[in-house]
Order: sequence, then structure tokens, then C-alpha cells
Amino acid sequence: MKGLEDLSVHYDQTCAMLVEGGSFSLSMETAAWIQAQNGNRAEGCLLSSAISRLRVLLEMRDALSPSEISMLWITDSQMKIMLGPKFHKIENVAANIAGITSKQLKVFLETCIYRYHLKKVEAGAAIGAIGAQSIGEPGTQMTLKTFHFAGVASMNVTLGVPRIKEIINASKNISTPIITAILNSDTLFSARMVKGCIERTVLGEVAESIKIVLKRQASIVIKLDVKKSEDLRLGISAEIVQSAILNHPKLKLKPDEVRVLSLRKLRIIPNVGNRSKLRFGLHTLKSMLPKLVVKGIPTVERAVINNDKGRHHLLVEGTNLLAVMGIPGVCSKETKSNHVIEVHQTLGIEASRRSIINEIQYTMGTHGMSIDSRHMMLLSDLMTCRGEVLGITRFGISKMKDSVLMLASFEKTAEHLFNASFSGREDQIEGVSECIIMGIPMQLGTGILKVRQRVDPLPELKYEPDPILS
Repeated sequence: MKGLEDLSVHYDQTCAMLVEGGSFSLSMETAAWIQAQNGNRAEGCLLSSAISRLRVLLEMRDALSPSEISMLWITDSQMKIMLGPKFHKIENVAANIAGITSKQLKVFLETCIYRYHLKKVEAGAAIGAIGAQSIGEPGTQMTLKTFHFAGVASMNVTLGVPRIKEIINASKNISTPIITAILNSDTLFSARMVKGCIERTVLGEVAESIKIVLKRQASIVIKLDVKKSEDLRLGISAEIVQSAILNHPKLKLKPDEVRVLSLRKLRIIPNVGNRSKLRFGLHTLKSMLPKLVVKGIPTVERAVINNDKGRHHLLVEGTNLLAVMGIPGVCSKETKSNHVIEVHQTLGIEASRRSIINEIQYTMGTHGMSIDSRHMMLLSDLMTCRGEVLGITRFGISKMKDSVLMLASFEKTAEHLFNASFSGREDQIEGVSECIIMGIPMQLGTGILKVRQRVDPLPELKYEPDPILS
């Protein structure tokens, strides 16, 4: 409510937020409204290709039957030219089949247009407060902690009040980040291949043994389980493990210290200058190797194959949407994430705005609640109007608005007032909170009007000495 309280509709049918020095307009989707107000402009322009097509149709009008003509994309005027006197007969037959007259249809359309205009939002309406109430009131009926099975029994996603709180506060670390990866192929084999490329695989899961060998030369011998790797469609070999070991920043091993013995075996011979620390170094290295990521995305915990209406897709538990979209076999255009901040960092501010709307709708829908999409569009526009995703918290509101009294009425009252008085800041007293605190009419509802009266100029007064009468 504190973030949306200043939003109202102006006379130009735009939504603006009162800030210092004027109003800050939000980018609302008004294309549908403009098309409804200007229905005649919805028709496309007449192209040269349409004129050529009409000329061909006119030349062939005698060879076409009425059923063939009805299948063509032509206007009523073109049909009148093609059918001639038969047009009115066909029109009467169509009216009898429909069961309504043109007068009844006209009255029906006029009634629809009249009711449409009655539903229009009037200028000055506090749509921000209405939207905040429409989103907040159903939230009181939601459970505090809910986990929903996202298509399969092994995947849980946070819902209910905690999920709504994560979205509105624009949390950078959410409890259950889920990436829905749509695949290019519908086969189960390709789904398993993509899963093996996405899901994080550590060396301890594919290694048959990791042993310390002290004979001849102290080393660590790693033996891979090739059969398990083939069954899981991982394709992990000794060369891949060698590359992962050399690229790990904490191991700090050189290429000559990691040797590939065969397709499934490799040896690590660490070069330790002090022989007394060799045994300790080998045991430390052995404890780190099972946690080494050899394939997949390190930030992905796991991936589950889900079948929806005969089409396979992956539910990826973790982050790094950009890496998932770049995996071969993943349809990047349809891949989405429930992490709003990550969507903004990967796809931009417009995608994060759409993600906020979808996540609120999905969370409310799982509890059987339906909210008008315009309220969520207003909230998402407010959170993204500055070019970044701002949460409805004291940190986000301080970036949205600059009013001292408004910020002091929210949280940390004494701190805001002290800092403002110390720096000598001025407040324009334009928002709702400021006007209520100062006891002046706010610029919402009837307060949006400013009645002025034209005053005639006063006669000019001339100060002259009185005339001397003799």
C-alpha cells in the first residue's frame, strides 16, 4: 500500500506517480484501450498486393461460386462488386439463418458500448490503493507455508505468503529457484542427454575408487565407473576429469601433475617441495576430489524430467538461467525461471516485469484465487519503472520516491528526519502521506481538480495632488 498509494489516473488516461517536481508516468499497456477507442483505425492499409489480388478476383468472378467466394478474404464492398444483384439476396438468407435483424444487432452493440464506457476508470481514481487492496486482501486467505509438487513428486516449490513476500520484496536469494527448460526434441533419449549436460555431476558420483598409492612415487589414483557414466548418458572420460581438475582454482595443479593412464584411470602426482607435508597434502587433496564438479552447471542441484501432454521438459532446481539456455537441445525462447532478479540480469527489465505478473498469478491460482491482471500489471510497472527491479521495502521505496515525510512515515522515522534536517532538504508536499501529515487536500479523487476563477483587472489608481479650486 505504501508503494502504490500515490498512483492515480490523469485526464489523458495515463497512470502517474506523484514525485518531487511533477509526476512520473508509468508505462502501462494501453494498446487495447486505444484500439477500442479508435476502432476504424484497426484496419490495415491497402497494399499494392491486395489491389493486384482484387483485380484477379474480379476477372474470375464469373467462374467462382458463392461458396468459393465466401472462403476468400474480401470485404463487403468487394463482394458487392463480384456478386452484383445477388449480394442482397445472400445477405437476407444469412440474416434469416442468424435469427436476428440488423436493428437488433445495432441495439445490442450500442448497449455493449454504453456499458463499456460505464466501466471506464475516471480521472483521479486512486488505482494504486485499489490495486494494493485487491492483491493484499486475498493474501490474508493464504496459508503461511505451503509446498506444492511442481508436476512430479520429488520437486517442491515455495508458495503461499512466503512466495508472495519473495516476489514483492524482490529477494535476491529465494528458497526454491526453479528453471523450466523446454526441449527442442520430444524424445526421452534427448531429454536424458540434456539432463546429463545440465545437472551437476561431481567426481564422487562417477568414480569407482579414489586411492592414495605410496609405492614408488606417492600419488592419488582415480578409477572411473564407465558403465554408470554410459547408463546416465553423461559421457565422462578420463580426459574430461583431467580438464576439470586442472581448471579448479583451489587445487592449483599443473598439467604435468595430472596424467591420464587409460580411458577410465588417471593419476595425480602432486609436486610438494617439503616431503614432511606430502602425506598431509595427499589426504587433503583426496578429501577435495569427491566434491569436484566434472560436468554440468555448478549452481544446479538437480534436474527432473517431466512429461506434460506428451512433451518432455526439464525442471531444473538451481540458478544460472543463461547457462541453461545455452545448453544444446534446450529451446531458449520458451525457457523461463521463477527467480525475478535472475530473469532481469539475463533477459532484461521487460522480461522481469512479465515474470512478476506470471509468478503472482501462478501463486494466487494455486490457492484458487483470481485477481485482475491490471492490478498485477500496475504493481510490476511500479517495481520496474526505474530500469531495475525494486522491492516494496524501505530500500526500494527510497529509490522510487524522494519525499522526506513519506519515507519517515514508513520506517526509521527519526533517522530520515534527522538526515533531512541536517542536509537542509525540501519537501514539495505532493504525495498522499505528505498531504495527510500536513493536513492539506491530496491530489487524488476530487482533489485532482483545481478550480480557478478569472478575476478582472483592477482599475489603475493614479496618485495625484488635489486640484486647487479658486
